[in-house]
Amino acid sequence: MSAEGRVDDGVEATMRHAGAAVREGNMIFSRLQPLGARESIGGMLSRNGERFAGLPAFRERRGGALRTITWDALLSDVEAFARFLSMRGVRAGDRVAVISPNRGEMLVAEFATMGLGAIYTPIFSGYAAEQLRFLVTHAEPVALLLASPSQLPHLGVLPSVRVVVTFEAGAMEPVANASGAPAVWYSDAIREGTSDAGARRDIQEWLGEASAVDPDSPALMMYTSGTSGPLKGVLLSHDAILSQQRALSAIWDVTPADRLLSYLPWHHSFGGIFEKYTALYRGAVLCIDESLGKDFGTLLRNWMEVRPTIYFSVPKIYQQLMAHTQLHPEDGPLVFHEGLRFVFTAAAPLPAGVSSFFAARRIPVLEGWGLTETAPCCTLTDMNEPRTVPGLIGYPIPGVTVAIAGDGEILVRGPNVMTGYFRNPDATARALPGDGWFHTGDLGELAGNALRLVSRKDRVFKMLNAEKVIPTIIENRLAGMNPYIRHAIVVGSGQDFLAALIFPDYFRIREEFGDDNARAEATVKASLRDTVLAFNREHEVKYERLQAFVVVSKELTIEEQELTPSLKVRVSNVLERTGQYVEAVFEPHAGCDCRFLRQVMRLAPDVRTCFAGLPRTLDACHECGHFVFGDSPGTAATT
Repeated sequence: MSAEGRVDDGVEATMRHAGAAVREGNMIFSRLQPLGARESIGGMLSRNGERFAGLPAFRERRGGALRTITWDALLSDVEAFARFLSMRGVRAGDRVAVISPNRGEMLVAEFATMGLGAIYTPIFSGYAAEQLRFLVTHAEPVALLLASPSQLPHLGVLPSVRVVVTFEAGAMEPVANASGAPAVWYSDAIREGTSDAGARRDIQEWLGEASAVDPDSPALMMYTSGTSGPLKGVLLSHDAILSQQRALSAIWDVTPADRLLSYLPWHHSFGGIFEKYTALYRGAVLCIDESLGKDFGTLLRNWMEVRPTIYFSVPKIYQQLMAHTQLHPEDGPLVFHEGLRFVFTAAAPLPAGVSSFFAARRIPVLEGWGLTETAPCCTLTDMNEPRTVPGLIGYPIPGVTVAIAGDGEILVRGPNVMTGYFRNPDATARALPGDGWFHTGDLGELAGNALRLVSRKDRVFKMLNAEKVIPTIIENRLAGMNPYIRHAIVVGSGQDFLAALIFPDYFRIREEFGDDNARAEATVKASLRDTVLAFNREHEVKYERLQAFVVVSKELTIEEQELTPSLKVRVSNVLERTGQYVEAVFEPHAGCDCRFLRQVMRLAPDVRTCFAGLPRTLDACHECGHFVFGDSPGTAATT
């Protein structure tokens, strides 16, 4: 170990992580202790200012080129912006809300807010205006920070807001008229905080005050992703955020020599807490990827330029990287370069084929599990263990204990657990009922000293025969069996058989077939059928075998609230929008739209004749139209 107590050898660290896991009855925990003292975010900034000084803190593309910002420059802006907020009346406990895509000014605002003892509240900028109005009204921020002045007129009058700051320049009069609060450009706010000669202090003095903020006081209010109900404001303390990093210091070796390419949205816990603080806590360089995970061409360009050594992402991007390098092998050495130490995935299970693809290139794939309410990480897989157990999400990180309740619910105890939901005592009481545990709403089971994730409790349903089905197990298996499947949703609640809604991976299909839709249609259709038949042959539980599947020929999107900003499927929303597909599977009748009936492939005979009068039975409906690319209403899948 080094003088600071960190493990110098990353391999040794990860071996110790698995070996340190202990099981006692229905509980698992780590024998390792977190490294470092409890502190506020200001304490972290003070240490970093001393240790990293002129080293790069983050990089961001401005004017076409990547611009490097050092820790000295970052902390200078943080202190100036904190002074500005203070002069505008922001006090400890107040909320400062931010609506913007990832950008460097957000780091300044976050650290300035937390250094004052106020609560930083990031809100996803891609939400519809109605959702944004609801969240800002709920948060009651004293200060509101926006990417552009054009955003505010859509939010309406916000009585709690005392000042509006916009990161980009633009006409400010409409902003002031819409908000009733003074509006300031970010650059002017920095100048105002810097030029206050009467109150100007040394940066070290401000860092000392920021370091003195109580680590148990709230630092962050982050809204849940909404996969299982209305969004809730999760209150997390300074210590909850940094406890993750003290735990990681005992099992990971991240240094200022590392580079992280960051597209994950910072209003969400995976990117905004876990990835971001993994870099900043240790002085690794955080490179902001303006692709937002949506523009693969931009992401690939940034990847080639930055050459990340550690990468955090949801499975979608790993699937795209795999597909691209399989079809463009000349890019393989540039993507999977020698400096890439490991990649990390969360939010949804990574298909086994993708994990094997990375492993074959000697790039470990790590997976973790947690929730916004646990800041977020609770378990991590081991870098040296092959991914052979479906659903295995790793061993508890140091300082965190995981247990399985009698009904299978996963319980968590540790310094990372939230203090509660903002102004929602009923939801807080359900999640933190006073028994010493956070009740996650996830179902799991222990696999030796590790945790295996099964499902969300609210996804479990019963069939007509009263048999209980956990659809996520089937969905994950299907997605892992076929590279053309992006998402799968199993349906059959109250029915006498199961079916699957399949959403194809059109990125993969376009990469492989280009504009040859006819060949893609034939190949993908046959491949999906073969996969479902193979699943049925291999699956031992007969009533869980699929008697039909439907191709829904559209991409799920965040904008239509089908995906969360972290790209998890909002199943209830998707099922509401695909009701006609489900009806075409389970209750076909003469009034059904043929555009939905012909998207259904029935694997069991159905001798009812075609409702449109064609000389075929219902089990041959899929022979009409375009099965993969579809003729159904909605977003075309060919773009």
